[in-house]
Amino acid sequence: MANISDYIDWRGDISFNASPFNRIDALILCQITYLNFTGLLPDSDFSVSLTLKELADKFKALKDYKKRADVGVLINKNTASFFLKAAESVRFRDVKITGFCSKIDLSIEEQFAAATYLLPDSTCYICYRGTDDSIVGWKEDFNLAIEEEVPAQKDAVEYLEKAGENISGKIRIGGHSKGGNLAIYASAYCSKKVRDRILKIYNNDGPGFYEERIHSEEFKAIEERINSYYPQFSIVGMLFYHSGIQNFVESDEQGVMQHDPFSWHLKGVDFVRLPKNDYASRFFHQTFNAWIVNLSPTEREVFVDTVFGILESTDARTNSEIEANLAKNSVKIIKAINKLDPEMKKMCEKTIREFFLAGHSKLKKLDLKIRGKIKEKGKKLLAKSEFGK
Repeated sequence: MANISDYIDWRGDISFNASPFNRIDALILCQITYLNFTGLLPDSDFSVSLTLKELADKFKALKDYKKRADVGVLINKNTASFFLKAAESVRFRDVKITGFCSKIDLSIEEQFAAATYLLPDSTCYICYRGTDDSIVGWKEDFNLAIEEEVPAQKDAVEYLEKAGENISGKIRIGGHSKGGNLAIYASAYCSKKVRDRILKIYNNDGPGFYEERIHSEEFKAIEERINSYYPQFSIVGMLFYHSGIQNFVESDEQGVMQHDPFSWHLKGVDFVRLPKNDYASRFFHQTFNAWIVNLSPTEREVFVDTVFGILESTDARTNSEIEANLAKNSVKIIKAINKLDPEMKKMCEKTIREFFLAGHSKLKKLDLKIRGKIKEKGKKLLAKSEFGK
């Protein structure tokens, strides 16, 4: 089955004049935005632009090209070569990129990056990067469960406003993973003047929002323009609640690896769609949201800080660094867990127990035969764990 790489092979010679910008093009530019273009374009400067062909030539000529091409263990390793192929195609080579910015701020637990693509139809596509290989980036995702507004969401609004001031014409906006969340958030909370210029919002398996927020007037103002796409077994995209049109896409990967856009099936200029996502994905969505709602703000914060405090004890800044020294880092992680004070251990145990109970309450929706098997296995697993004592 075809994927975004095949799309370049099959449709790369078709210009945007012949076939207008579509949801597959939006996803392709999301994947390209995961690359590190720092230094190739002035930071957050909308007065300077390069065609993707010009950017690709500069990128592959870098002395540290191999290092930059390595996007980490969580992003598809073919992203750099995919970008170079797209930049050679008739369809993408003359698309211009401007306003690129990327930053990681450990002090405020932020990972943020964005780029604006100038399209031949005189519109622009503002694209927010999803969570990268950095541990702080993943912690910021979890902070969505704690804070009213995480730093990346605030910067996403400011970026959209700045782009709106410097670029004329209609706006498309999107992102993959956390980038999809940022695209929706920025569209909802930007000025009305900018919001009225937005044509469509592309959310590719991005986590959602608290239920109260999606019922706000700001979200209602953009709801009809939100188009969300999730793989059949979505986990990241099933966090929290969503508004707008939801579409489910066939994938050839397993489990959480379906989050990788290269695994999404497409045909022509559209995804291969399914009527709904897998039951396991729906089950996770119901269970997670039931669990998180029942935790107090303090319990959420303690849980997130504890989990990432354990990871930070390795002194690694990226998931790749943890994996590269897995044996050594595993020892550090175990020592960090053992150092937790009794009260914090108790809090984490309570949080995990609540998650289990929330999932157990959803089992009644399963077929009785399947439910019985899961319940039996669940009881055995719980009995063996310290949480079942």
